[in-house]
Amino acid sequence: MIALLGGRLAGDTTIDAALVSSVETLQSRQSGTGEIPNNVDTATGRPNFRAYADAGLWWIIGSGMVAPDVAAVRRVLEWYECQDVDQSGLLSMQEGADWQDLFCTRGKGLYLNCVYVLALHAAVRMTIGLEAERYRERAELVSRRINEFFWYRGDGDMLRHVAHTFSTESKKARDSLGRKRWLPKKQSLVDESYYLPYLGFRAAGEWFDCLGNLLAILAGVADRENSATILDFIERRRLDLYPLPAIYPPVRPGNPDWRDYYGMLNLPHHYHNGGIWPFIGGFYVAALMKAGRVSEAQAALVRLAGLNRVGEFNEWHHGETAAPMGVGDQAWSSGMYLFASECVRTGNFLL
Repeated sequence: MIALLGGRLAGDTTIDAALVSSVETLQSRQSGTGEIPNNVDTATGRPNFRAYADAGLWWIIGSGMVAPDVAAVRRVLEWYECQDVDQSGLLSMQEGADWQDLFCTRGKGLYLNCVYVLALHAAVRMTIGLEAERYRERAELVSRRINEFFWYRGDGDMLRHVAHTFSTESKKARDSLGRKRWLPKKQSLVDESYYLPYLGFRAAGEWFDCLGNLLAILAGVADRENSATILDFIERRRLDLYPLPAIYPPVRPGNPDWRDYYGMLNLPHHYHNGGIWPFIGGFYVAALMKAGRVSEAQAALVRLAGLNRVGEFNEWHHGETAAPMGVGDQAWSSGMYLFASECVRTGNFLL
């Protein structure tokens, strides 16, 4: 579905047919509760729901562009409302359940909820009347909650990021009986402002989720000031040298977010743990355009072209050396380059 964002712009009938077939294949394996699988084995027809969290949201966005089906969209969004387990408006997820399917994101994920806003906006465009208004109101609620809970102010105060997990009505540093609560201490990027990557039970991720923060801009969650803060952070930390790594800084052994299952694939500066992903670079160019930073977007597009030329549209590159490390000829790497190119050409961020 991410490959579709740019692939549909290629003007190729074979690609167009493949995109529609992908949408239809995923929908054909939709669960009885409305869930869309993250992939379908085309040899066996078997759906895979393990990395389930964002599949249906991207399906709504993609299908709305090439093969809209309001009834199916309605069922998908009904399933997602059931993932709002505490009625906060925000979706919850299991660890390793989104595109970073070998990583520690859990609880309420920033990326997941920003894609949720984009999907709700797509549903608004596909519906009319009271139904469209309901999806619009839901998108506004999710956006408010993301800003309320996820935006870290650079002040070391973690209370507002975990208070939603308190079981009593008091959301202050002391509970209703006057007992001092335990609060996590900010250890990384203490003086920076950005959207935190996830909110768990009495815990919050501290690293900078590049894709999640970019989608906050593209979904309209981040206002002008927050958008500028995010993009300035990326430039100041030189994350755009080869646009763009999955996270910064990488998680290292001893960190609460380190997992033994990372093995050799998710070492620091590798894969999800700070590896450079060309498809994220496409979203970076789009976010720059949306923020009105045209010259910066043009320059980032040139750097992204160079990365793709070296890696032959590789899956991911080493986070420090930019050496190709994944599998070549990736559709989302090439599709998002087309997407980014069109954003720069037209001035439209296309989501």
